[in-house]
Amino acid sequence: MNMSLWEINCRQHDSRTQREKPFRVVRCEFNYKTNVTDSHLLNSILEKGKELAALVNPRAANYAITPRSYDKILNSCVAGLLSEWLWKKLLNRRGEIVAETEFHHSKTQIDLQVLSSRQKIEVRSSFPRNGIPFAICSHSHEFDVIGPYANHYKPQEIQKDYYVRTLFHLAKVGEQKDIKGRTWPIVERLIDKLQQDGFEAYLTGGATWQMMNDDSISKNKDFIPEDEISLQRLGVASQYRVVPFHKALDTIEVCDIIRENNLKR
Repeated sequence: MNMSLWEINCRQHDSRTQREKPFRVVRCEFNYKTNVTDSHLLNSILEKGKELAALVNPRAANYAITPRSYDKILNSCVAGLLSEWLWKKLLNRRGEIVAETEFHHSKTQIDLQVLSSRQKIEVRSSFPRNGIPFAICSHSHEFDVIGPYANHYKPQEIQKDYYVRTLFHLAKVGEQKDIKGRTWPIVERLIDKLQQDGFEAYLTGGATWQMMNDDSISKNKDFIPEDEISLQRLGVASQYRVVPFHKALDTIEVCDIIRENNLKR
């Protein structure tokens, strides 16, 4: 696996973007077919993803909410586990400062924990179909750093100390209709794409709890996160606290803050 820095100048991608500063992301490239280390790691992630998907969705492929299928739940679980591994790898590249937490229940998102302070880092991923610059820079359809579920949001209580993002570009490859005649896009499957050479994941910044608690930076938003793994919220739009990408910390900034706060302990 190779990590490289990519500086995205949003003005070059959308002249009306709200993002003024360049956004630095870390691009992670895997070569499943030609690199034994990569294939071993990704096979391990796939197996763990299947175990997690079974915990999240005990009825597996019979899960009834449309268009949420077992494949999508598996995609989400694999994306979450790989995202956690990549963020841990990045944050620990100068010495071990974070470790993963154990998954106990589907109500709990995948987390990392800062070893010295016990601070929590929530890791969430999404699958933009129009590319990474579009997701970060679009003036009308930019993505967000996803924070706490709004029903649990209490300004005086820290839910997580940091929220970080990973994006996987999965292109639209067609369309299909469900039994009600609604049209849904057919998108590449992450679990297929990662088993090819040249598969890429992007670590795309984050936000602190203080940012989530600042109404001038964050807002409430109704949507269904693509990596949602709570049975209580699958298929139902819920309200989350979010920081839009144009106000978010880029990947280097959020890494530096986590690292600096660790060194102060």
